Amino acid sequence: MSGTEQGSVVVLPYLPEVLEPFETKPQARKLIEADGANLVVLSFKAGQKWSQHHSIHPIIVQVLSGSVDFEVKGRTLRLKPGSPIHLTAHLLHEVRAVEDATLMVTMLTGEEHRPAKLNLQDIEVF
Repeated sequence: MSGTEQGSVVVLPYLPEVLEPFETKPQARKLIEADGANLVVLSFKAGQKWSQHHSIHPIIVQVLSGSVDFEVKGRTLRLKPGSPIHLTAHLLHEVRAVEDATLMVTMLTGEEHRPAKLNLQDIEVF
């Protein structure tokens, strides 16, 4: 097996505590731009929604806390922690928080960012 000891590791803090939603709308923050992917965290209060939109990259959406209704291709999926979904690029979707919720979106960009660009305190890099 070939591999290397060269490279880097980025260790994030507990993400459900990183970001608070705004009073009237969800809040989103891009935490990392790294090789191959960007990592975005979104924080919702119950009832808040992120209206229909799309990503120019394929994405993986994971609920870290709470639950959301995720509308895509005419279906509503109830997402809870532990059941990530993958969407192809440009696919329209909408998110509504059933309860207070934190989501992590991994944008599969294929871009190179060396070193990774970080937008958060308490990140360990080695």
